[in-house]
Amino acid sequence: MEVGPKLFLKSNTLVHFSDLKGSSQISNSSLTDNTRMAKIDSLSNLSQRANINIKSTTNADVVIYEDHRTILNVLYFLKTQQQLEFPFDLILFDNHDDGCTPSETALNKINKFNQSSPSLQEFWSFTEFDLNGLDDDWIKAGMELNLINNVFLFNATETNINFLEHYETKCFGTKKYYNLGTLWNALSFRGCLYDAVKFDQYGELWEDFGWVYNREDGRFDFAQDRQFLLDFDLDCFSMSILDKRVAIPKGLLIEKFKAQHIHQNHYYYSWENFVRELIERSVITTICFENVFCGGYRETFKIFETIDYLFFDNQLGK
Repeated sequence: MEVGPKLFLKSNTLVHFSDLKGSSQISNSSLTDNTRMAKIDSLSNLSQRANINIKSTTNADVVIYEDHRTILNVLYFLKTQQQLEFPFDLILFDNHDDGCTPSETALNKINKFNQSSPSLQEFWSFTEFDLNGLDDDWIKAGMELNLINNVFLFNATETNINFLEHYETKCFGTKKYYNLGTLWNALSFRGCLYDAVKFDQYGELWEDFGWVYNREDGRFDFAQDRQFLLDFDLDCFSMSILDKRVAIPKGLLIEKFKAQHIHQNHYYYSWENFVRELIERSVITTICFENVFCGGYRETFKIFETIDYLFFDNQLGK
């Protein structure tokens, strides 16, 4: 399904830097009616658990929760349903990188889980009591569990990752964590997803991201079958004013995401258009409130309503 007009017709002649990464199997655009209904049924069972809400919109199945480490509960649940083949790459919008290494206690439990799959109750207890309550170690825990493959982070202001960090897991090899900066810088002139002549600098990223260059019209786009997990932490749409965290005003976010540009090196005429493409391609989309880091619930709900309007046509809040 096309998510908004593209400015130029794309050719079928694509240049692949190598076999593109990503082992996902089901996206919203490729789901059969029966498959998506089975997935929705599974998610409805998940919604019976505390701190998890499910919304199905026109372009996505969305899981909403408060604490970020809850995403691992969601992913493990989906893995137990055997409808998806893990691991998946993760595209993440977050003000923090959440990239701390789990404690030795947590790593030891993960090692046991990798040898013998835990029950849902055991896994829920692990995420609640063995991972950090600050929600800053769930990404590497997900890598160690082989739920998450490579990670691509947008819009973080509080991160120790300069551009690329390699993480050596105990059982599943080396995984990569990319910090791509703000979405608009990454996709603009001289950005890491923009300039095809910077292959030596960014070729590895393009291969991992599934970002393919079309020689006939000189533009990048996702590989046709590119799929991933997509996650939003609403705190990346907040800002600090006079030592207080507040929602970025709705009008400013809407103006930024809807502003139209003609880009010579990719097909996305607005940042909203690109994010909607991510949602359309995602196997599942998750939203984390983390209200403490947004300035409290009032500010969080302001952000939520804006994101709902921009990317989900106001269907989440119904």
